[in-house]
Amino acid sequence: MIRSKPSHRQATGYALISVLWLVALLSVIATGLAYASRQHILTVSSVVSGTKARYLADGAAQLVLANLLSQIETDRLLADGETVELTLPGGVVEISVYDEYGKIDLNRASTSLLARFLYSLDVEPAYADALADAIADYRDEDDLKHLNGAEDEDYIKADLAWESKDSKLASVDELRRVYGMTEQVFEVMRPHVTVHTSKRGVNPEVASLQVLMAISDDSPQSLEHYIEQRRLNHRDGLPLPPAPHVQRQYLLKRRGTVYTVQARGKSEAGIEAGTTTTFSLRRSQSRPQINTLDWQPYVRAEITLASAHDNVGDRTGMEE
Repeated sequence: MIRSKPSHRQATGYALISVLWLVALLSVIATGLAYASRQHILTVSSVVSGTKARYLADGAAQLVLANLLSQIETDRLLADGETVELTLPGGVVEISVYDEYGKIDLNRASTSLLARFLYSLDVEPAYADALADAIADYRDEDDLKHLNGAEDEDYIKADLAWESKDSKLASVDELRRVYGMTEQVFEVMRPHVTVHTSKRGVNPEVASLQVLMAISDDSPQSLEHYIEQRRLNHRDGLPLPPAPHVQRQYLLKRRGTVYTVQARGKSEAGIEAGTTTTFSLRRSQSRPQINTLDWQPYVRAEITLASAHDNVGDRTGMEE
């Protein structure tokens, strides 16, 4: 059988099709390389921006630390949790400073103060009473159970992997392990409690609204006005206004030695990074001392029970 050879036109057509396929393949490869390169550039840019944001936060925290070491009290920040914005080269920083003596110490607060604090957070009263007693049972050394509290047998019955600690909480995060605690209530409590003061009372001059509502019977409106006025007076270099009426057992006058600083940096590219540091300090012209008590590479958002999705009245223990 005699086969005819392809014509010149057919050969040219095959060659053209091959070239077109090659061009298409090269285009696909080039597009893939360009996409990969762009993604790499974006990743590197994101890392660089994140690093800038982190250094912005660290720089702002150092500025605050220098301020808090000042020997002149009126020059120092009030440190009542107010958020201020600083503009620095390369971006901005939102920074909040908390005097820990304006918080409720989980290891020293009475059950009545713990319960009043939970009421101020809109926790249902019966549940609040139970949690307050459970916190007291968790931290005390005996096996005697408070009226609405919980000891080892309750943890065992709830199939929890731990029992009552029977000693002081080493960190606020340990509050999660208290019998009946939910994640939602824990998150609401977290910004207003501490383990670093070892005091039964609270200094109202730096306390948050929620804490003031726990230690004072004044109306929320008058307490809000007090907070606004103390901030205005401090900015103007005036003496702080008279504090709200506080029951003696809840009152503390000491402040200004233990702080928590939250700094969230935002680079010009819009990338955010932050730090949360708790430290104690000793002011001295010759040898100032700073002791870091806790450090976290992020800033937690403050929430309320109104923003929580789950039922806060559920008294089941939290799993590890």
